[in-house]
Amino acid sequence: MKTLTKLLAARPWVAFIDDERHLDNSIIVTLAKGYEFADDKGCGVKGFDTVAEVVAGTAKQQIRG
Repeated sequence: MKTLTKLLAARPWVAFIDDERHLDNSIIVTLAKGYEFADDKGCGVKGFDTVAEVVAGTAKQQIRG
């Protein structure tokens, strides 16, 4: 959880991170208004299975805005 909190503070393009793994779901990342995932035009919300995937999937080169 510390990693996700640090990530949220360090990446202004990430608005929210909801860790729903305790509900057998994924980690849901919501981007700030005006940003989208580079590999999914128009998409600002994505689920990830692991913290490592969140780190990689929200890196600056993976985001457009």
